[in-house]
Amino acid sequence: VSCRSCGEVLLCPHCDVSLYYHHSGEFPLLICHYCNHRQGHPPQCPACGSPFLKNFGSGTQRVMEQLAQQFPELRAIRFDSDTTRRKDSHRSLLDQFAQGEADLLVGTQMLTKGLDIAQVTLVGILAADGLLHRADYRASEQAFQLLTQVAGRAGRGAEPGRVILQTYSPDHPVVKAVQAYDYPRFAATTLAERQSHGYPPNRRLVLLRLTGSNLAVVQRTAELMAIKGRSLLPPSALLLGPAPAPVMRVNRRFRWQILIKFPNNLTLLPDFSPLLALCPSTVSFSLNIDPLRLE
Repeated sequence: VSCRSCGEVLLCPHCDVSLYYHHSGEFPLLICHYCNHRQGHPPQCPACGSPFLKNFGSGTQRVMEQLAQQFPELRAIRFDSDTTRRKDSHRSLLDQFAQGEADLLVGTQMLTKGLDIAQVTLVGILAADGLLHRADYRASEQAFQLLTQVAGRAGRGAEPGRVILQTYSPDHPVVKAVQAYDYPRFAATTLAERQSHGYPPNRRLVLLRLTGSNLAVVQRTAELMAIKGRSLLPPSALLLGPAPAPVMRVNRRFRWQILIKFPNNLTLLPDFSPLLALCPSTVSFSLNIDPLRLE
C-alpha cells in the first residue's frame, strides 16, 4: 500500500517490511506477514495527508476483483490462507472446482502441489519476478522448482495443457529453462554458478545470526564475533560479514548475521563456543549449519 501523492509505503511498525492489504472481513486490514501485526487501512497517507492511498500488487483479492470487472460471467473460486481457514475448507473448495462448479481457481503457492484435476488445461502464473530476484543463492533453484510444479497442473488429462507466465524478465535463465522444460541444462548451469561462487554443494555453510532490541548492541556484538571468528577458522574457510539480515528487523528485534563457507572435505567444524562468550544477555545467538535459506 503506497501513497500516489508522495510515494510513502506503509510499513510494519515492528519489522522492516511493507504491510499487505487484506479484505476478508467487514473492514480492510493491513497485515504484516512476518509478525502478524494488524491495523486498519488509514483514510489518508500518514506522511502527507493525501487521500490517494493505492494497493499495488497482484494478490488473489486483486485478481478476483479484476476478473469480476473484465469477465463478470466467469465463475471463479479464491484459494488462499484467508479462504481456507476453516476445517476441511481446502478440500471443499477443490471439490467444488473439480465438480465443475467454477471455471477458474485463483490461488497462491498453495496450489502448486497435489492438485490433479484432469479438466485443467490452462495455468496462468502472475508476477513471477518475485521468485526470480530473491536475495538467496537458492532463488533460481526454488523458482524453477515452483514454476515447473505449478505448470504441471495443466494438461493432466486427455486434453493438452497450456501455461502462460507473466514476467518482466522473459530472458531470465530460469524462465527459459521452464519454457523448454530443460532440467539437465538448468542444473548444469546452476551447479557451475554455485561452484564459481563457493556455495553448496561445493562448500558447506554456517550461518550465525544475532538478534536483539538494541541495534547498536547487536551490530557491535556481530562485529566482535566476526573478528574472533576469523581467528578460529582454518585457512580454507571464508567468513563473510557481519552484515544486516535481508530483513533487518522482525517483531521489534534487529537482526545481523555472519556467513562462513567451509570446504566440503572438512570433517570437523571449529568449536564456536568462544563466540557465545562474546554475546551479552540482551542479544540472542543462533548457529545454523547447512541453512536452507539465508533470508
